[in-house]
Amino acid sequence: MNTSYTTMNAISDIFVIYGIVIVVSMLVAVVIRGIVWALSRQAPEPVVKPAAPQPVVVAGIPPEHLAVISAAVAAMFGVHRIVRIETSARGYSWTAEARSVHHTSHAPRAAH
Repeated sequence: MNTSYTTMNAISDIFVIYGIVIVVSMLVAVVIRGIVWALSRQAPEPVVKPAAPQPVVVAGIPPEHLAVISAAVAAMFGVHRIVRIETSARGYSWTAEARSVHHTSHAPRAAH
């Protein structure tokens, strides 16, 4: 009895394996779809109405100065929202150091 494994046997095995993978993938997709459907049928979350904007309080900057800054921004650029006001020195040293370390990491090294 000749029991050699031919190219046609390999190709037919590939198609069988490919078919099994397709069936398993479809079953997983159906299970995931069922989970999504079940979770979507849960009670909807209550709609939270956004709160009114709170006045900006920044330590060390009087509210009158913030009003003037806001008016100047609105006059120059149109209506914008000021997100943060801080001194320029705050937080600069560690970012400058990080940039320096990053840029020097690209420097060519001397041959050993």
